[in-house]
Amino acid sequence: MKRFAVILSILFLLLAPAGAVLAAPFFDTIVEEGEVVNNDVIVFEGDVEVREGATVNGDVIVFNGNAHVAGTINGDLVLFNGDLVATGTAALEGDCVLLNGSANTDAGSSLNCSHVENFPFVIPGLLNDFRLAMPARPEPLAPPFMSNRFLAAVAIAAGRSLVLGLLAFVVASLLPEQMSRASEAARSRPVASGAVGLLTAVAVPSLAILLLITSVVLILVCIGLLGFPLVLAMLLALAAATLFGWITVGNVLGQRLADSFRLKNRSVAATAALGTAILTFILGLMGALPFVFGAGVLTFLAICLGLGATALTKFGTRPYPAVALQANKTKVAAVLETLPPAERDSL
Repeated sequence: MKRFAVILSILFLLLAPAGAVLAAPFFDTIVEEGEVVNNDVIVFEGDVEVREGATVNGDVIVFNGNAHVAGTINGDLVLFNGDLVATGTAALEGDCVLLNGSANTDAGSSLNCSHVENFPFVIPGLLNDFRLAMPARPEPLAPPFMSNRFLAAVAIAAGRSLVLGLLAFVVASLLPEQMSRASEAARSRPVASGAVGLLTAVAVPSLAILLLITSVVLILVCIGLLGFPLVLAMLLALAAATLFGWITVGNVLGQRLADSFRLKNRSVAATAALGTAILTFILGLMGALPFVFGAGVLTFLAICLGLGATALTKFGTRPYPAVALQANKTKVAAVLETLPPAERDSL
């Protein structure tokens, strides 16, 4: 349990505000012989050395660095992406955990570390590896309208717009009132919807990552599963809200087009299908053209707008902003005049 608490606190520190992170040093730290440190030692992007005769009355935590221990640590020792070297004089009162690292200890050392390889979210160069794994965008040898790549991108955009347009027709047919409420929120409150959508797009994945890391740690300490079903439910809800929000933005576009062409007797399903198909195709076509920039930004803004409107209206189950029904005083007075005086006075 103590090891779990230590690791969980470190993982929480990874998601803490920048002020807490900057409180730890980003350079090598050396605890000299005879020196006593009555505090935790936390180092980012640096190495830690506890020399023989030195004492640390606290935990030693190193992110992306190595540890050389020859003294005494009256606490836990945790290394993220680093190796441990311990001499025979090293002593550790707490637990030793190495995440993506190895240990080289002398026979007389009392350090017995637990190893966790390929720990998620702390693999060095993860973003660079992901970027290198993405397919490269070849430069077209022919004009863009004559290249096979452009024609394939147009075909993909057309197919995607057709699928999403049909899906929008089904969703709007099943939930016409909910779609109308969400569309009205996106149309009348675009700034609020976009801001809430941006916060939702950032907060939900961050919370899911934190719960996933917590669940992995619980497995390591043999407590069991905790947050995997909750993480799955959160991600599915986010995906559903994103899709509903995209159709909402498409419905707003479809209503604008219908108003421009003065189309009458149109249904919510028709405007949602038309707008979603056009929105998807245009943004896909913009992304296929090498000389057109901003398609990704526009797509992200549309996602935030729709996601925020979905969140504010709770999938269209309630209007935003909430409209308070105000009684018409003239009509109320007229109704009261028709009542007998005794009943009118009692009211």
